Amino acid sequence: MSTVAQHHIIKEASDSIGQLLQAVFRENGYKRVHLVVAAPKSEAIEGKLPAVCVYLYNVSLDEEGLGNNRTGQIIEQVIGDDGKPHEISRPMPLWVRLDYLVSTWAQTPEEEQLLMGAAIKAVVEHPTVQGADLKGDAIQGEEYRPLYFSQKLDEGVLSRFWASLNQPMKPAVQCWTTVPIYPSGGTEIHRVQEKDVRFFDLNKLNRMKR
Repeated sequence: MSTVAQHHIIKEASDSIGQLLQAVFRENGYKRVHLVVAAPKSEAIEGKLPAVCVYLYNVSLDEEGLGNNRTGQIIEQVIGDDGKPHEISRPMPLWVRLDYLVSTWAQTPEEEQLLMGAAIKAVVEHPTVQGADLKGDAIQGEEYRPLYFSQKLDEGVLSRFWASLNQPMKPAVQCWTTVPIYPSGGTEIHRVQEKDVRFFDLNKLNRMKR
């Protein structure tokens, strides 16, 4: 896998989720729903109704990924400057968990609820984001990215969150995915092509010693 654009992978994961939601909205009769990735505030949404806000509110090490051997190596094949395939050894990737708050915005609460229903439907029907739905170059080489619902935040936490944005509490769902961060660099490896094996007649060797 190329590491040239690896620092794009978090943004591209967010784009993939947002564009998946927009595709499901279109399937349900909405010609255009704006995608907003900023904090869910009225100023960010103004003039963009209807809209879906996919807000990345937390980045952390993936708890399951922590069990990976960070001192281990992976072997992959790359095309060298000579145009020929070469095998290189790279450090294991670091898996990062991305937590999102998804909210919908429209002219009326009824329409917001319809959009929210479609957003939930999208996550239910797409437990993985894969194929053409994976956007960007950094995420290439990954067959799919999981997409899960999160447990709801404590009501007090939610209240403080919306208050910090000077917004009234608003219905929202939480979902998360994971992405691998591959360290740059690598060491070319050369596999053994030929091996010289010799056999000795131990009986002959013993006679010579005598």
